[in-house]
Amino acid sequence: MRVLLLGSMDNEKIPLALRKEHILYDHIADPEAEPPVLPDGVYDVIILFAGRMGKSVPDYLPQALTSLRENGISLPVLVLTAHLPARDRILILDAGADDVLSAPFQVGEMLARVRALSRRGPLLQPRLLTAGDLTLDRSHCMLRRGEAEVRLSGKEMQLVELFLLHPGQVLPRAMLQHKVWGPDNEYTYNNIEVYLSLVRRKLRAIGSSVQIHAERGVGYYMEA
Repeated sequence: MRVLLLGSMDNEKIPLALRKEHILYDHIADPEAEPPVLPDGVYDVIILFAGRMGKSVPDYLPQALTSLRENGISLPVLVLTAHLPARDRILILDAGADDVLSAPFQVGEMLARVRALSRRGPLLQPRLLTAGDLTLDRSHCMLRRGEAEVRLSGKEMQLVELFLLHPGQVLPRAMLQHKVWGPDNEYTYNNIEVYLSLVRRKLRAIGSSVQIHAERGVGYYMEA
């Protein structure tokens, strides 16, 4: 899963919790300066931090949410705010937010809401993904074949997850870049090759018959 954080963030527990849950994220501190243009299929949820720059929540949020929708962004939006009365939470939801969480809140509850919102997307991603003789446990970053298992790094898991979600489908290099490294990250062709080599090595380590092939000039696909 990958989320987009929008707005000024003063709670360092949030990115720490996302990393602990193996949720990738990108952060745009001031979306008003340059409204985000998001590639299709990269993000699952938007977390919008409200009340930044000293603006009142009722005045700012409807404009921010309208701007997102006018830019063609239909992703689920979770708004994190200071403590608000019910009438202001209603205003935020009516303006286009999918969920509102007011402080004080537990980070665990925020993560649960993010997971719930992500299930509204086109892909319902279960904890276990399988193809051929492989099983990926997304909660523990563990790849298994029978009783043999190996732990994956974050980027390795993201790559394997993409292939398991699209078995037999050729995935363009640009898609892998956006999903694993982010749309604005400067990467090289060799980055993908290096990580795919690491994944292939781990497939061999657990004795899997699954293989990842290159489609010259296009991308890569998994053969189960």
